[in-house]
Formats: sequence, structure tokens, C-alpha cells
Amino acid sequence: MDFSPNEVQRMLQASAAAFAADRAGAVRSRFGSGAAEPGADWAVMAGLGWLAFQLPEEDGGIDGGPLEAMILCEALGRIASLEPFLGTAVLGARAVVRHGTAAQQRALFPRLAGGGLRVAWVCDGDDPGEDVARLAIRAVRVDGGFVLDGQQRCVFDGPGADCLLVAARIDGAPDDAIGWFMVDAARPGVEARHFARLDGGLASHFRFVGVEVAAAERLGAPGEGAAVWADLRRLGMASACAQAVGAMQALHDRTLEYLKTRQQFGRPIGQFQVLQHRQVDMLIALEQARSIVTVAGMALAEAHPDAGRLLSMARITTGRSGRTVAHGAVQLHGGIGMTAELAVGALFKRLVVLDAAFGSADHHLRHLAGRVRDPIVSDLSTRSL
Repeated sequence: MDFSPNEVQRMLQASAAAFAADRAGAVRSRFGSGAAEPGADWAVMAGLGWLAFQLPEEDGGIDGGPLEAMILCEALGRIASLEPFLGTAVLGARAVVRHGTAAQQRALFPRLAGGGLRVAWVCDGDDPGEDVARLAIRAVRVDGGFVLDGQQRCVFDGPGADCLLVAARIDGAPDDAIGWFMVDAARPGVEARHFARLDGGLASHFRFVGVEVAAAERLGAPGEGAAVWADLRRLGMASACAQAVGAMQALHDRTLEYLKTRQQFGRPIGQFQVLQHRQVDMLIALEQARSIVTVAGMALAEAHPDAGRLLSMARITTGRSGRTVAHGAVQLHGGIGMTAELAVGALFKRLVVLDAAFGSADHHLRHLAGRVRDPIVSDLSTRSL
């Protein structure tokens, strides 16, 4: 693998770094009231071309992929951004670019690029595998389309979403069991209960009661639902992991600066060896997470066969490293680390929320364990003892 960024990626890195640096001081203020209304930076992102980075060049994009998404998401993670970038510019755009019809692309590309369309991902984070029946929403075929019924809890960025990217099980179609639909959030029969997330962002519980969708609103060809799921979920996992790395980097940098400036017993507290050891633990955890996330992102970008396994490893590692970094940041800041006076608490909460996205750590551990084939155990199981 070639780990050096290309010219476009270097430009994105510079743009993302400047954006994050300009807004780093506003992290604490966004969380002071316990909930924040996203949208302040949305027009800025559209102007920078971030919302269109996956679109074709002829439509104002750069034909970006997983690595470009991860560059931008890491910068947003540094400032614990509450904008619905992941659901819209990453998952929503990917769904339309890779799996939409020509008519859907013509209708949605301009709205995506200009920031006039916000998308929420309405499906469970765990991969259903062969157990499609556990999908929360059911689709029944009718003349000219489908009728959706069911409910999905805890949909990130549901409030303010214009379009819902819905995964549903299609009744009576074993060879076409999963369907994806772009549903207008204001469609009759769509019921929502909005609430504030732990990290200050917004989410919704959605209920679909006899929601009619036309066949033209379906994404992907019949029989390709599982492939669409794998494509979107893997990109979402990589992007969420990149956001977690960005949040960890911000916590590390803020803690290191605090250790250099906070005075105790006539000298900076960073000179005390026990605190240095804790800071080193944070740095090791951060670099472990960054390494596996980078490799997993490269594997996904190159369609490597081990991309799924590496993404599960990245998902588990970012969860564990995030706890190490967040706990270390709070403890090294002392009591003030638990207050709203600093951004430490906001970044901590962001890591907790990201840890629950796109499948639990237990789910990914089971996934990895199911792929393990120990030759010694296999050999012993065939012998008479």
C-alpha cells in the first residue's frame, strides 16, 4: 500500500485542518446548554465543496472515496462537529452515486452539493447477515411500489433531515430480501420523536405506518440489497472511526498543553513522572487507533478482501483507545475536566456516542471470532482423546 496522500487529498487535509483550527475554540460553547442545534457550519462546508466530494467531477465533485471521507471526518471529530456530515455527505451521497438510478442522480446531486438535502441513515448498525428477519422495518409490495411499516430507534441527525435512507426487509422475496429506499421525511405515515443525544447532537425514534413509496424511490437493483448494505456500512464504519481518531487527537493535544501550563508546587505538572506516564499511555492508545484505522481505510479504498475484518478491528480498537484517551484526559485535567468549562467533556461524550455507531464492539468481536480457525483446535477436535 502507498500511504502517501495524493494532491487532492493534500488539499483536503489543508482545508480540513484550517476549518478545524478556526472552530476549535467553539467546541465548549456548543455543549454549554446540553443540546445544540446543528447547521451553523453547513453552508461553509457546502462552499468548501465538502458536501460534494463523492460526486463526479462533471457535477462539481472530485470522485472521492473512503480516504477523502476519512480526512474530512477526522477534522470534524477534532471539533466534535454536530453537523449531519456522515449521514448526508458520506452515506447519502455514496448511496446515490453508487446505487442510484440516473433519474435519482439528476434530481439529488444538485441538492446534495448545495447543502439543500440532509439525509439520515435509518437502519440498525449491526450487519443482519443471514438473519434478515430482524430488520426493524418491513416493506410489502403493492402496485407501483411498496408500503413500509415498522420502527427504528435512535436515528442520528433525524431532526432536520429532509430524506431518510431506509433499509427494510421485503416480505415474500427470499432472493430479494433487503430493500433500500430514499423516503421523504415529511411523507404521510412517517412519525418521529426527537431527542438530544449525550454528545449534544440530535436524534429521533422513527415509526413508519403504511408509508407508501414508489418503485422509483428504491436504491439498487433487486437482489442487491445486501451488497448495498455492506458498501454503505463499511464506509460509515471507516468514517466514524476517523471521527473518533480526530476526537482522541484533540483530547491528547489539549491535555498535553494543560500539562505544560498548569503550575503546581512551583513547576508545570507535566514534569511529574507519574503524569508523564499517563500521557504516554494516551499517546500510545491514540497511535494504535490511528494505525489500524489508516490500514482499514486503505484496504477499503483498494477493495482488499480483508477490508471487512480490518474495519471490525478498527471499530474495536477505537472504542478501547477512546476510553483510554478520554479517561486519561479527564483525570489529568483534574476536577475541571468534568465541567463545561473545558471542551474535554464534550469530546469525551462524542467518543461515547461514536462507540455505539455501526455495530457494538461485542458484535464486531463475535464477527472476528467467527472467522478464526485455529489449526490446533481443529486438529484436536478430530482426534480421540
